[in-house]
Amino acid sequence: MFIQTAAPAPSAQRGRLSAVLASFPLRNAFLRDVWILARPYWHSEEKSYARRMLALLLAIKFTAVWICVQQNNWYASFYAAIEHRDIAEFAKQIGVFALIAGSFIATLVYSHWVSESLKLRWRDWLVRRYTQDWLANRAYYRLQIGDAHGVNPDQRIVEDLGLFAGQTINLVVGFLDVAVSLVAFTAILWSLSGTVTIAGYSIAGYMVFAVFGYTFLASWFTHLIGQPLAKLHTANQNFESDFRYSLARLRENAETIAFYRGEEREAAVIGARWSKVVQNFWGIMRRERSIGLFAHAHGQFSTILPFLLAAPRYFYGQIGFAQVMQIAAACGSVQACLNFFITSYGQIAQWRATTERLKGFRAELDVLKAAVPSAIATERKGETFVVRDLALALPDRRVITTGVTMEAASGEAVLIKGPSGAGKSTLLRAVAGIWPHASGQVSFPEGDVFFVPQKPYIPLGTLRQAAFYPAAPSTDDAEIARVLEAVRLGHLVAHLDTVDQWSQRLSGGEQQRLGFARVLLAKPRTVFLDEATSALDEDTERQVYTLLREAAWKPTILSIGHRSTLTQFHDTTFEMKAAA
Repeated sequence: MFIQTAAPAPSAQRGRLSAVLASFPLRNAFLRDVWILARPYWHSEEKSYARRMLALLLAIKFTAVWICVQQNNWYASFYAAIEHRDIAEFAKQIGVFALIAGSFIATLVYSHWVSESLKLRWRDWLVRRYTQDWLANRAYYRLQIGDAHGVNPDQRIVEDLGLFAGQTINLVVGFLDVAVSLVAFTAILWSLSGTVTIAGYSIAGYMVFAVFGYTFLASWFTHLIGQPLAKLHTANQNFESDFRYSLARLRENAETIAFYRGEEREAAVIGARWSKVVQNFWGIMRRERSIGLFAHAHGQFSTILPFLLAAPRYFYGQIGFAQVMQIAAACGSVQACLNFFITSYGQIAQWRATTERLKGFRAELDVLKAAVPSAIATERKGETFVVRDLALALPDRRVITTGVTMEAASGEAVLIKGPSGAGKSTLLRAVAGIWPHASGQVSFPEGDVFFVPQKPYIPLGTLRQAAFYPAAPSTDDAEIARVLEAVRLGHLVAHLDTVDQWSQRLSGGEQQRLGFARVLLAKPRTVFLDEATSALDEDTERQVYTLLREAAWKPTILSIGHRSTLTQFHDTTFEMKAAA
């Protein structure tokens, strides 16, 4: 037998099967979660393509079922030719087999191609949408400062979205495929079963009842054995995410760790996280071993079951050898359909785990997407930067400071000072609109606003792109060269269009000087500097601040810093105090 179909549920047995499946992992709540996650794509601008490809995939699958039915009928003719030693009929059936085999191979190849095409388009749409939602309303930042530390957006976007699309198509299409197969082969098996009399009772289609009962019982035992797999797979993804994150942190902070000689401590952290991965994987392996033992035992007995069922009719002369082989083929196909749950249990468990993770990620994104970024009322007018009655708190609602009021006139430079914990950096985050735990009023002067953190972000790409980030880079090499020379980065002018890991190539001081170069190239109306010269020597600090103070567009400057040398570059000082 060269063709076997797989998977569960005929329309004729739908009521009986649904009662069994009610106790399996595919519960209504889970299927509802799957639909909530899947629905946006199937109703998006891609819906026409997606629905056409799904219809084509199902048409190919159902054609394959029809071919399998023709092959089952072929068994009767082929084995009859062998039984009667009819060479001409035997040669004819070999030709028929070639046609059936060729058609079936074509359906396999094209169903795979259509399925993979649909999965790729769906994954592409999901990745773009989720990435956009992750970036919208600064959700990427608020996830980091909130309580959703286990969400791991990179893992959800890179891995889980692809898994969800693939698993959903494979299992849903597989289920529909075997549902049709089950109806077709159940009809064949019923017609071959005849009637058997047991204890005076005549049972029509007894083979169908025997195969269904045996397979449902095996499925129930498989469910009992494999029920914990979904939780184990979810835990595995979380543990592996934590492990990968610890490795990435080590790579990103390699130099600092090397200075601290923290290898032993890092090894302990990495080792502990890896131990959780290993221990959980042992749990998965033990559970899959139990399922495997039962499944293989079930599979071995399934091989002989069709012959045991056909034996009474064969030995009483009611059917011939050819019909026995046709019964074996039909019974095998029905069992393959009913065994869909057993053979797919691991995939279903992974599908459920993937859905649970994406459900949590989607819920976090929806909350952050709909949330008001900040309770601060902002406006742009006039020439003066004004903060009125600003209150700052931590994510745990602990108040940092209240009643912050300050002003900075056009072109004025204000130094913001205060003890650690007074909320100086949080003030900048609140003013920038990225800190949700704040309230008050902020009025910006008309024009662009630019924030320079202590460690400027260096994007992937060329040095030119880094110098103009986040704006598009200019092609005016003369201007770029002049600015880089002014901030003492002239040695980098020759490498403007070199793609490199600039965040690693540049020292801390060079990165801070590049931050000032961005300001000079962008020419914003208001500039906020957060410890922006902490890695610079006093002479270079004087140089970059002088460039800003003497800039032709006369920006308003608000700086945060502890160094006493900063006072000389500012007109006034504002002292922040922590809440009592």
